[in-house]
Amino acid sequence: MLDYTLTINGIDFTSMVERDSYKTSKIPVYSESIMTMDGVTHVALIRNKGEISFDLNPQNATKTSVACVALLTMPCVVRYFDLQIQAYVNATMVIDQQTAQYLSRCLYKGERWNQMESITLTEL
Repeated sequence: MLDYTLTINGIDFTSMVERDSYKTSKIPVYSESIMTMDGVTHVALIRNKGEISFDLNPQNATKTSVACVALLTMPCVVRYFDLQIQAYVNATMVIDQQTAQYLSRCLYKGERWNQMESITLTEL
């Protein structure tokens, strides 16, 4: 059985996440390419950044507010289960600006959570 543990800024999102939408991935971060005098280009892999994507189930106004505040407190301290490495990961992550604007609007208007596009958090 897969583990979908997800905690963001101390708030447990596990029950809010639509389980079929839970995805994790790694994004390679490379050094700048350098061409030596012999014409050879050198690039090195510096590290892999973690990324997690998920959809939230429809929530009432109170849970929507809690979720929005946790996601908008950036950077987010996230603990999640990484499906690729089958281990728990603690990471500092951020959401993209468009998602942040949507969450701000939900928080301001006190709206119910309607099925929205995926939320993606990317490691700094």
